[in-house]
Formats: sequence, structure tokens, C-alpha cells
Amino acid sequence: MADRAGDAVTEYVLTALRFDQILDRDANGRPLKVIKHRRGAVISDLDEQEAQRLLKAGAIAEAVQVADPADPADPADVDGDGDDQGGASPEPGSDAPTTPNQASADQPRKPRVTATAEKWVAYAKSIGLTDEAVDGKDKDELIALVEAAEQK
Repeated sequence: MADRAGDAVTEYVLTALRFDQILDRDANGRPLKVIKHRRGAVISDLDEQEAQRLLKAGAIAEAVQVADPADPADPADVDGDGDDQGGASPEPGSDAPTTPNQASADQPRKPRVTATAEKWVAYAKSIGLTDEAVDGKDKDELIALVEAAEQK
């Protein structure tokens, strides 16, 4: 959403499962142009009233601005080398421990919300959930289990 001066844009991340943003309506009020957003989508073209309504409902959250990793003004990058570790980076192939910000090559990617239940079962098992915990669950229940496990 652009402010009156046109120089600032507020971005939001969709926290609800789905949001159909209506951009245009006909004379009878029926939607003509709709954008379908899924959880995690970044939305930047909401009007102020719609943004406030969705924020109040908990359907969106303000997007956190990500600093440029090479920006020396980044307060987390204390040594100015862009790695946020405050020291030398471990060499590839070394046994140096990885930090939470470093993705492991062995760690599977989290499936999209639209992925099949089988992919969610495989991902749930890969992050440590047991067969008993995931058996018989539908996709929405699996997603909830995974999100709960990742919160711990």
C-alpha cells in the first residue's frame, strides 16, 4: 500500500490459509478481477481499510524487512564480512558446527501448502515425527502437526 506521498510501500505476509483479493467489481458488485493468495504470500497493494481489517483479524502480518547480508551497517554483522557470524566462516567440508541461519544440505525443504498429503507425511517424518503421530491424518492435520513441531 503506498502512502499519500507515494514513497513508502507497506508489505504484508498472509498468515491465513487463503485470501482472495478483489481488485475490480462490476456494476452489480460481482468480482471481475481477483488475485488468489496462499499462506506466506507477500501482499503490497492493499488499501488502508482492507489492511487494517485483515491485521485485526490476524489474517496478515507486517513483513519483516530483510537487510542486505553484504550491508556493513547490519548490526548482526559485527565483523563486516556479511555472514552474521562475527568471525571467520567455516570452510566447506569442514566439521565446523553450523549455525541456525545456515541451511543443512541434508535437511529437506518444507512442502508448500498445496503439496500432497504424502509429501507432508514424508516431511513430517524427516523432522522427527513418528509414524504413529502422522498415520491417519489428513493434510490439514499434518500441516498443523508440522507447524507445532517446528515451534518447539
